[in-house]
Amino acid sequence: MEKTASGFSIWKVLLPTFIGLGVVAYMFSREFNIDDLNQINITGNTIFWILVAFAFMLGRDIGFTIRYRYLTEKQLSWMQCIKVTLLAEFGTAITPSVVGGSSMAVLFLAKENIPVGRSTAMVFVTLLLDEMFFIITFPILLLFLPFHTLFADHTALGSGVLVLFIAAYIIKMLICTLLIIGLFFRPQAIRWLIIKIFRLPLLRRWHKGAAKAGDDIIVSSREIRGKGLSYWYPLIIATILSWCSRYLVVNAIFMAFFEVHDNLLIFARQFVMWVVMVVSPTPGGSGFSEFIFKQYLSEFIPLAGVVPLIVLLWRLLTYYNYLFVGALIVPRWVKKSFGTKSVSS
Repeated sequence: MEKTASGFSIWKVLLPTFIGLGVVAYMFSREFNIDDLNQINITGNTIFWILVAFAFMLGRDIGFTIRYRYLTEKQLSWMQCIKVTLLAEFGTAITPSVVGGSSMAVLFLAKENIPVGRSTAMVFVTLLLDEMFFIITFPILLLFLPFHTLFADHTALGSGVLVLFIAAYIIKMLICTLLIIGLFFRPQAIRWLIIKIFRLPLLRRWHKGAAKAGDDIIVSSREIRGKGLSYWYPLIIATILSWCSRYLVVNAIFMAFFEVHDNLLIFARQFVMWVVMVVSPTPGGSGFSEFIFKQYLSEFIPLAGVVPLIVLLWRLLTYYNYLFVGALIVPRWVKKSFGTKSVSS
């Protein structure tokens, strides 16, 4: 098996594919009902909403493309920004959710001739924007929806998800606080804190990497201090566009097959899903995503026997497409960026 110098291999595509499709296959074997499927009529309305779902999927990528364009202050062309977006999404798809594609974006941006210090600053900014979206969106949703409707499952699983959500939300708040202080006020203090924490016995093995992260925050702070509203405004709009489009894919899929009565609640349940999915150890949340989708959104699907089909369609539009596109563009990108050198896996 060939493995490129950058560390990509075919198994990084096949493994999450096998995990996710395995869970979906299990759902089909246990729950799929052909009689329920026969009750679905494919009409012009179905095709229309599938196209809308596809448009929302593109909206997700357009948002990130705009963000890279303005993060680089238009140093990268639109085509370069599209390429970085697709590479970053591929990176997200083949790494555990807690790692994500943002950490790999430093490499992708550097290979587009963005200095490493500046590309690191951009990654910290994207991380801050994403975490702020989650922190601010949750209380806004609570203005329109009762808290209990977001965690309506009173089983042990539902209680576990609530605990995970609270823990993940608190962690996101801490990350945002550290980033805001580190990027805008006291980067040296944050570097000192990070180094102190990673000198603890249980964390000492990661001390070197933590020290580098502290240095990166100082460099990033120099890069973004003094940026005005004209710098931040398009980044904020692009972040909202991307995340909202990501969620609305499911709403459109549901509307393609049956009448939907509470789009906001479906949107909010997905918000909970994405926060909880951060803890998934599998690449791209594969397997866990399909499972949590069934548990938290199947109650909105009137035909229980078609839940596996809808889960598969959702993942095809929001996950497997990035694996496919990445498998096509990454080898060419690696060859161009690193040369033809490869090693056997």
